[in-house]
Amino acid sequence: MADVLKVENLHVSFDTYAGEVHAVRGVTFHVGEGEVLAIVGESGCGKSVTAQTIMKLNPMPPARIKEGSIDLCGKDIVAASEKEMQDIRGRLVSMIFQDPMTCLNPTMKVGKQLTEAISQHRKMTREEAKKEAVRLLEMVQIPNAAERAEMYPHEYSGGMRQRAMIAMAMSCEPKLLIADEPTTALDVTIQAQIMQLMAKVRKETGTAIILITHDLGVVANLADRVAVMYAGKIMETGTAEDIFYRPQHPYTQALLKSLPTVDTDRSEKLVSIAGTPPDLFAPPKGCEFASRCDHCMKLCKQHVPPTYDVGGGHMARCWRLHPDFPKDQKEGN
Repeated sequence: MADVLKVENLHVSFDTYAGEVHAVRGVTFHVGEGEVLAIVGESGCGKSVTAQTIMKLNPMPPARIKEGSIDLCGKDIVAASEKEMQDIRGRLVSMIFQDPMTCLNPTMKVGKQLTEAISQHRKMTREEAKKEAVRLLEMVQIPNAAERAEMYPHEYSGGMRQRAMIAMAMSCEPKLLIADEPTTALDVTIQAQIMQLMAKVRKETGTAIILITHDLGVVANLADRVAVMYAGKIMETGTAEDIFYRPQHPYTQALLKSLPTVDTDRSEKLVSIAGTPPDLFAPPKGCEFASRCDHCMKLCKQHVPPTYDVGGGHMARCWRLHPDFPKDQKEGN
């Protein structure tokens, strides 16, 4: 499977009056053709900044790519000019944003917005673009697509607006689709429908997908691989099965414990992760999760752990995975 996207050692900072915010620090991952990679973690961990950097949507300044590389279908994104990015966006990579109401133009009919996106990147006449817009709305399962294309965004429900955003993102047949919290503010029934729709899009078009969310439950049935982010770094990555059934990093384990399951006793309190994420104006010297970790050692506070290969591409950054760490303590925890 060829890689659509390769991100290597990416560092992104924001220069503010209060100082430098180290938002993304040494992030490395890849996405193959037709693959779904989920990036999960708490709010503020750097998920959206990473995604927006791939499309160069963060204003520079104050944003700054300090180090690293982004290879998208052979294109060097870090070195690309704004003019080059205008051609890359939509054609090679598209994004579904968190809030469709603020991303759709409230003064234009939905069909017209789709038609403009298609006309911008694909060689079609106006009439062909209109027909393609209706086809896309049908693809994302909007009923009476031809009639709905003549409506304004405020006439759509929340779920329909999100479907329209997916249609717009897919309008130029991109190689990579980035979905940034696509189910935020939607009820659980609509969330499930949106996830099913994205699975359908992936199956029919072969588009690679990066799914960004703070909810591990949302990605369980869709993601092929999962990357767990915390404080601007990827703490663990592996297949969905690895992450859900064989988590190795204490942060991943804590996230999973905080989720209710069908087996959860109603009398039991949900587990919460004590403390708060570190201040990214002044990142900690050692492991970022040390102050909140139940297994924290003196070593964790002083030195950043390397990434250990647990097997089968399952990677995690924790000193407890060091070959010399006592096996009985590892199993006991």
